[in-house]
Amino acid sequence: MISLPSGISRVQDLTHVLDEDWPVFELYVKPPRIIQLACLADNDYNANELVFNEHIGTHIDAPLHFDDGGLAVHEIAVEDLIAPLCVIRIGDRAAADNITELTVDDIETWERRNGALPERAFVAVDAGWADRVRVPGAFFNVDEEAQIFRFPGVSVEAARFLVERRSVVGVGVDGPSLDTGVRPADPYTHHVLMRAGKYGVECLANLDTLPDRGATLLVGAPKHRGGTGGPARVLALL
Repeated sequence: MISLPSGISRVQDLTHVLDEDWPVFELYVKPPRIIQLACLADNDYNANELVFNEHIGTHIDAPLHFDDGGLAVHEIAVEDLIAPLCVIRIGDRAAADNITELTVDDIETWERRNGALPERAFVAVDAGWADRVRVPGAFFNVDEEAQIFRFPGVSVEAARFLVERRSVVGVGVDGPSLDTGVRPADPYTHHVLMRAGKYGVECLANLDTLPDRGATLLVGAPKHRGGTGGPARVLALL
């Protein structure tokens, strides 16, 4: 039996496995490559070389991603990478309307049910999108006729509300982007959050296994100098 620290009964991994089949924004991001450099039989050790964009797989967006004066990933305070985790669910709506967004009303409805968002909370949006990662074409959900992506996100108004009216360290989604798929070239939600010094986490997994509140988020962010983000191991402690 695994022995967990006192007060923790379960650890849930919120991280997808990153491999060469990971779906990417092909206009901006190249597919990842995992190159075997050595094997035990020939070299007495195993080693791979990883080649990937910072914004791929389950990953963190540092404020620098959309703010030249913002914190790089190595500068984010460790205290901000551990936070009360609040999960707001919009999956039923996203199934019917793929480009729906988290709204201010969603946040206020959550608070009526669960109490006010805690100080320094991390808000994660469960849109039921994580199961699409391994379904070809389903994660970005391209509408060829309209020439847009159809995936959910966080509205600009909701992002502004969380920044100005609540105390959050960051916001996360289980889809490809904090911004809904209809505006990949106009990432206004990113602008609001990053320029306020908040970080984002995209492509979260297993949010449906968590309670609405009560878990603690732990973001194992990378620490390369000047990084605008990077793949992260994200955990929920319950």
